Amino acid sequence: MAGERILIVDDDAGNVEFLRDSLLNPRGYSTLCATDGAEALRLALAEDPDLILLDVQMPKMDGIEVLEALRSSGRQIPTILITAHGSEHVAMQAFRLGARDYFPKPYKVAEILEAVDKSLIEARLRREKEELAKRIELVNHQLEQRVRELGILYSISKAVASVLDLDQLLTRVVEASRYVTGAEEASLFLRDEETGDVHLRAMQGAEDPRARPVSRKVEDEVVNKVLASGRATVGSSGLSEATGQGLLRLAVPLMLRERAIGALCAERTEARGQFADSERYLLSALADHAAIAIENARLYEATQRELTQRRHAEEVIKQLAYHDTLTGLPNRTLFTDRLGVALAQARRHQDQVAVMMLDLDHFKKVNDTLGHSVGDQLLQAVGQRLVALLRESDTVCRMGGDEFLLLLSEMEKTECADRAAERILEMIREPFVIEGRHLRITTSIGSALYPDDGKDGDALIKNADIAMYAAKQTGRDNHQRFVSPHDAKPSSTRGTDRR
Repeated sequence: MAGERILIVDDDAGNVEFLRDSLLNPRGYSTLCATDGAEALRLALAEDPDLILLDVQMPKMDGIEVLEALRSSGRQIPTILITAHGSEHVAMQAFRLGARDYFPKPYKVAEILEAVDKSLIEARLRREKEELAKRIELVNHQLEQRVRELGILYSISKAVASVLDLDQLLTRVVEASRYVTGAEEASLFLRDEETGDVHLRAMQGAEDPRARPVSRKVEDEVVNKVLASGRATVGSSGLSEATGQGLLRLAVPLMLRERAIGALCAERTEARGQFADSERYLLSALADHAAIAIENARLYEATQRELTQRRHAEEVIKQLAYHDTLTGLPNRTLFTDRLGVALAQARRHQDQVAVMMLDLDHFKKVNDTLGHSVGDQLLQAVGQRLVALLRESDTVCRMGGDEFLLLLSEMEKTECADRAAERILEMIREPFVIEGRHLRITTSIGSALYPDDGKDGDALIKNADIAMYAAKQTGRDNHQRFVSPHDAKPSSTRGTDRR
């Protein structure tokens, strides 16, 4: 009803203004405002508002301290906590101190308004109760009890709904079931959708400080009865391993779309008597929230698996797009990208960049005499040796066939490329052991250097190829640097055998 007073407490003036001017005043509520805990406590004690919207983290006194002070003073003002730094522990502590609701920032406006309406309704009921005669005190007491139960259930259900890891969710549900029923032991069972087998998935004994995940197939008569009927049941559950006393079990179904996917059980000693109706209600309501949360966690896990598979597929596609399928080395596309980057850096730092073209001498004979399988393994071994010989900043690319392209970046002197070529020649001369055979091969290397032999990637690759032809023509197993036609006699035609 309009005119009820709400105390807004937040150290952020913008939040106070939004709640006051955009949400509460337009709905007819009058408001009081405080920006620290001490001022909030003073206003609450002096003005007795109908509801408090309370931030947790504030100067002078935090929200929990305000709740403790109100409780010590005997005031029971409905309070809704709104915080950007909350936790399950803070939430449970707040509810124990009488908070009606709990919202982490950012919150949904509709939920806040609904919680305000709900809390003010509770406040009106409480005021009406105080005005009624003693003959209805028992009814009001029962109402307050149910409100507390709903508050506890609401806080627990929100905590459960926020968990997406299935094992963590199941253990939290088991711990919550002990909390709402006061049971000594609790357990949760799930039915396998494919096989129909029932598995114990989480449990907490009387001696256990925390619930633990389990994965064990079981045959349990009470659980099977609950799964078959979809209804709660109470029965004897043998003796407690911790105390040796007889146990009474309350088992409720986990219902999802009108089918039982599992059962939630709470057990306590028979000496404590039957489970109260309120305990049955709370456990059943918890099971309803848990069933939805379990479905969400399963969907989340399935989505994560799908995303992982998709990322793997994307990585495979990327690998195929930028790498040679036989050797795993970068292909021409990736080589060209890296060459462009290296040239850009060389222009900035005035470095040199070398491009080398390698062609294995008489490689065709290997394929013809030993087969393509041996030839493929030889190409792989050559690629591995090249990668091991060069720096991590360099790039080894397989052009195709028995041709390789090398990118040597950040060279200070021309002689660095010559020394690298000599090391490669020596390394290739070392015998390769393929399928028990010692194979000896050589290679012809042509190189072109930026900026002397070309200003862009295409020119460097082309000139390195021309230099490699020159190495072939001069007897193979050697390295030749590109020589401009203006600086030397014309070379022979490109019809020379490259094998």
